[in-house]
Amino acid sequence: MATTFIFEELDEATREYLTAVRDNEGVGSPGVFASTSDSLPGCGCIAGPLIIGATLLFTLMPWLGIILHEPLGVACLQTGGILLGGWLLMARFRTRGGANAGTWVYADPLHLYEAFREQVTVTPIDDVSDASYTHNYDSNGNYQNSVISIAYGKRGLTTVTLTNEARSEYLVTYLNYLAWARGPDGGERGELPPADLGGLARYVVRNGDEPKDAENNINLSLIELDITEVPEEPGREGRAAPPLLPYVFMFVGALLCFFVMGVIVNPVVRDNTIFDTVMKDNPPPSMTEPRFLRAYLTDPRNKLHRDAVTRRLAQFYAPAITHVETRAENKLLGRGMAEVLKGLGTAEQPVVSLRVSETATPPGAGTKEGREERIRTEFANAVNTAFANESWGKAIQPPPGEVFTPESQPPPIGHQLIAFVEPPDPDANGNPKPVHFDIAYALKDAGNGLFTIVVNVTLKADVTQDDVGRGQFTLPGTYGLTDFETRAVPAIRDTLIRQMIGPPGNPGMPGMLRAP
Repeated sequence: MATTFIFEELDEATREYLTAVRDNEGVGSPGVFASTSDSLPGCGCIAGPLIIGATLLFTLMPWLGIILHEPLGVACLQTGGILLGGWLLMARFRTRGGANAGTWVYADPLHLYEAFREQVTVTPIDDVSDASYTHNYDSNGNYQNSVISIAYGKRGLTTVTLTNEARSEYLVTYLNYLAWARGPDGGERGELPPADLGGLARYVVRNGDEPKDAENNINLSLIELDITEVPEEPGREGRAAPPLLPYVFMFVGALLCFFVMGVIVNPVVRDNTIFDTVMKDNPPPSMTEPRFLRAYLTDPRNKLHRDAVTRRLAQFYAPAITHVETRAENKLLGRGMAEVLKGLGTAEQPVVSLRVSETATPPGAGTKEGREERIRTEFANAVNTAFANESWGKAIQPPPGEVFTPESQPPPIGHQLIAFVEPPDPDANGNPKPVHFDIAYALKDAGNGLFTIVVNVTLKADVTQDDVGRGQFTLPGTYGLTDFETRAVPAIRDTLIRQMIGPPGNPGMPGMLRAP
């Protein structure tokens, strides 16, 4: 009956015996040795580097965008791929360890040993009665393998598959000689010690006849054996220690790989990839936009190119700053607007707070909140429109031969320079907090249901610092509540734009602002 052992669990005598047979590939042993195939080491040597290479290629290159994710998360994926590839790559070396029997088949006079990696299956063959082989070929006549059938006296049949045609025939000849020698026609051969009988059978396999002297008697001295004893009853000796060391190496390797990739490699590659993506200066025309540059700056993990990105971002603000400084009708407000833009040119987000408040309301004018919100919305949109209508504020153009779809059409550069948000809530005492743009207008009664409009503007580049610009103006003419939406709101909006930014470039063009 076949018994399977862990190689390290075999008794010392059997383990040393099989180790000597394996290391010498059966030379000098009283049996027949045949190596068998194990595809894992060979496949591992090929698949391991491929998996490692593919893991690094697809996670570090920008094609799939994996590197743009959290570096530690990407490191988990990389660690898994590298460990799997490394484990497969080391398969060939793992098969050479002392705890690994290898992959082979060996028959001596008493037992058939089938080794596969860490295990050895031992089958007694002292009662073998017959052995035969069947060679298998493919449709082109190429040899594939041989199936050896071994019959026992009362234990039925077992099979062994080898991929060596000659060794298969040697093994069958060896087993059949043992069966004959132990049978009635074998005479005294069956009484020989196992090692001598095995050596005799091996001699017959190699030479085609028995070793005989001049008198036709068997001469055992002609048989060369380095191993002169055969284990009679292989047994289990203790238990094999769990192979903890490989797992310790795996754990340490995983930690090291995770640290190197997640802390050292991925942040640098990710930073460089995002930088290359947002700095789309080549080939011309440049595809760089403030929104992409700010995507780099708003991520605190990006540290390597912040100065370069900030300088590039400031270049978009330079023409706008020059524009408001030279063309604003109110030079104080123009310089204040320039200071606000300078601050935004190095800010992670182009966000400024805007408060519009109605400080004086004539009797019967109703609630002021709707008028304040309307002026606030109109002013914010007008600033973006004024910037977008300048040559430096238009949308980028597609590369030659390409066309933007409605979905991919980028917003104008002028719309990306400044974004207005609601003013902060008042403090605990109900006092309004400072804002970047504080626009206060008063509706002063002019009689007959009409009123004049006085506007005060305060600008801050930093809400925690002093004002950078102040201005006041009175709109010409008078206005009524019935035409506030159609006349007063556009007049306030357009005058604010002229005072802080400058007059429109070409009156009459779509989207341009008109003077009241």
